[in-house]
Amino acid sequence: MNVVSVVVDASPLIYFARMDALFLLPKVFGKVGIPPAVYHEVVVVGRKRGFTDADLVATAIEQDWLKQINLEPAEEDLVRGIATNRQLGPGEVEVIACALHRSSAALLHDRKAREAAARLGIRTWQPVDVLFLALLHRHLTWSNFRTLLGQLAVVSNMNVATYREREMLAEEIATQLGLKEV
Repeated sequence: MNVVSVVVDASPLIYFARMDALFLLPKVFGKVGIPPAVYHEVVVVGRKRGFTDADLVATAIEQDWLKQINLEPAEEDLVRGIATNRQLGPGEVEVIACALHRSSAALLHDRKAREAAARLGIRTWQPVDVLFLALLHRHLTWSNFRTLLGQLAVVSNMNVATYREREMLAEEIATQLGLKEV
């Protein structure tokens, strides 16, 4: 079994590729796993549709920043059980099954998917959390954080109130860490 610390869904991969920030995922989490349905959605379908982020994700896999993972028989069984919830896509179901079986966290954007994972006791992260963790671990400067937060707001269609709340929280964290002058 491939050991990964987090299993990632398609939306976060696409967001970070579009922001040219895929490098943050392994910096923040270590080994990042991509299950088959997510790979298919992001890389195979993305390439067919001409999306440049598909090539960026494929390159990150080739460079070993991200790990393609195969479903184990136990995970396939979990997928069948979780898939009865028709509100989740195949990638989300595989992310949840792999995270549960491998005792990993799940990086998900969709609220319903995060709630389904949480009901199963899986630790979840959202894309914006990656930016906060990168700031806390000093993988980003305050300026880079603000730029990426703005880009994430655009690519993820974040509402203005949420953006402003995250910006205020980050400003307080950056000030406390001495990354931003008062």
